[in-house]
Amino acid sequence: MNPKYPNLLSPGQIGNVTLRNKTVMAAMGMSQSDNGFVNKAVLNHYAARANGGVGAIIVEVTCVDTPLGLNTNGMLVIDDDKYIPGMTQLADVIHKGGAKAFLQISHTGRGARRKIIGEQPVGPSAVAMPYSFMMGLANETPRALTVDEIHEIEEKYAQAALRAKKAGFDGVEIHSVGYYLGQQFLSSTANTRTDEYGGSRRNRVRFHLNIITRIRELCGNDFAVIVKLSVVEQGKDGGISIPDGIYYSKQFQKAGVDAIEVLAGKWSEESGKREKPESAYPDCMAVPLCQVVKAGLLLTAGKKSVKLIGGGRAQNPEKAEKALATGKCDFIFIGHALLAEPLLVRLIDEGREDEIRPCIGCGHCINNQLQHGERAICSGNAVLARGENNYTLTPAEIKKKVVVIGGGVAGVEAARIAALRGHTVDIYEASGETGGQINLACKPPFKDHFTLLKPYLERQLELTGVNVHLGKQLTKNEVLAMNADAVVCATGSKPVMLRIEGSDRAVFAKDILAGAPAGKNVVVIGGGSTGCETAEFLGKQGKKVTVIEMSEVVAGNTGKTAQTILLGHLKGYGVKILTGCRAEKITQTEVVCKNKSGSGFSVKADTVVLSIGERPDSTLFDELKDIHPEVYNIGDSNGGEILPNAVYEGYTVGNRI
Repeated sequence: MNPKYPNLLSPGQIGNVTLRNKTVMAAMGMSQSDNGFVNKAVLNHYAARANGGVGAIIVEVTCVDTPLGLNTNGMLVIDDDKYIPGMTQLADVIHKGGAKAFLQISHTGRGARRKIIGEQPVGPSAVAMPYSFMMGLANETPRALTVDEIHEIEEKYAQAALRAKKAGFDGVEIHSVGYYLGQQFLSSTANTRTDEYGGSRRNRVRFHLNIITRIRELCGNDFAVIVKLSVVEQGKDGGISIPDGIYYSKQFQKAGVDAIEVLAGKWSEESGKREKPESAYPDCMAVPLCQVVKAGLLLTAGKKSVKLIGGGRAQNPEKAEKALATGKCDFIFIGHALLAEPLLVRLIDEGREDEIRPCIGCGHCINNQLQHGERAICSGNAVLARGENNYTLTPAEIKKKVVVIGGGVAGVEAARIAALRGHTVDIYEASGETGGQINLACKPPFKDHFTLLKPYLERQLELTGVNVHLGKQLTKNEVLAMNADAVVCATGSKPVMLRIEGSDRAVFAKDILAGAPAGKNVVVIGGGSTGCETAEFLGKQGKKVTVIEMSEVVAGNTGKTAQTILLGHLKGYGVKILTGCRAEKITQTEVVCKNKSGSGFSVKADTVVLSIGERPDSTLFDELKDIHPEVYNIGDSNGGEILPNAVYEGYTVGNRI
């Protein structure tokens, strides 16, 4: 055991379940089941984390009531005995890896979408879900559940818990966070009922207490029960106050719940400059809430003390250790960090913290599911929810000399994987540093965690023995002279030039992010994610910024959560956004534009910034593809567009060589 983290790495107890350490993998949906059934991808996903050293795994959100309770088409399901065999396999692979297994049981309630469930969603009351920072979508008004229907759903939760026990799980977690039905019953804004299930804290918590009581009847006291609870949900007109959250926690403790995973919920479209995206979340951000709950629980007499699980961006072991050592919480939950790095806890235990692949908080894991209806993806971990999540690399049958051209994320991943498989790899980067687009992506405000990726890439090149050559722009003839068996082109992209009068007076967004000076009045032409982040970058400096965008949507290629926060920042910095407008001419003092009705206007500009897209720079690949026997094109030079695609292409090619 790493002596730096004696509390984090020592055993702990949740109910009658002993964990090998005090780390708990939080439940995170992957949307990779086969119509609700456990498959090879699900098994491999959780086996990798169990083998990676985590103390317990809370398996992702699992539906207790189809179709009404479904969240995505790939959601796991436990509302019928036919799912037990697969769940048994899942519990077995988790136990085989040395971790304890809990199943998160849930109903999506008003958070469900008609296109998934095929009918109107249901909820405690006929109150539509507001914008959710988890989901990024507003839903239609739900149908209020009848009391009889509530009783049926309570029983479905309890029967789901019984199936989990039969499958070999050590316990269950009742999901009461975010846009799920559990939180909806506890929230005064979502639950406006006036019967025994609403109108007061005592009534709003009845749904949970009935479920907990019934689970105990069916599963006994040896089966652990956890509640994942939003201790506070701050909405415009109420929600869940801190006193509410403490009251609910006390009721759960009295009912015999073994642990509470403590989080916060929030609904707000008017975030201004206050709200931070996940890429800037502080470490262990939810731990202070555990302190609040613990203080409230200490006032309650009782033989049994419920354990509190705290976390929130808890991939920093020093912060996690301190939280435990000071008694702020009893266990640490780790979420997205374990998606990015399955071996996280083992690497901490072995003192290899510098090898941990970081979560940068990009949000693609959530966005790809909820906005695009697909499986989760990751900007660091190419394997996450791809295919069958096969984390095993096959040694190359023929060892080759490999040349990788381009030191961005795609190039480094290709070089890393090829080297791990036994090839001799040289990587060439035209600039003086590796990292590619990451070096600029971390420049806008609130991109703090993007800076963590570059040291990881550099360390991986060092560990795998890749020969790194910086400041070297290769030509076709130079590549051919190397007599490499395989060549990987990862040469990136170039900004698209705007073909209008005066465009030679403009600078590119990349130049601004790299440190080029800008005047007081700035016009950004192009309102995609890069254009808006550049406007945010300049707005924070006190510049007067106007964004010109041809479409009616700005930052449309950004995840919904990050998009909403970004637009709030732009509003807070006074950035003016003009949609449905086209730049016609750039002069020394202004940008001449036309709106969608054809009317002309001009915007004062000391500096004009172009951000209308990127085009793949595949020149070298095009020169080599017909004359070299094995050449690949990956990343932005292949039109990769987003970071997860780049890392996946690098991983795939590294395995193919």
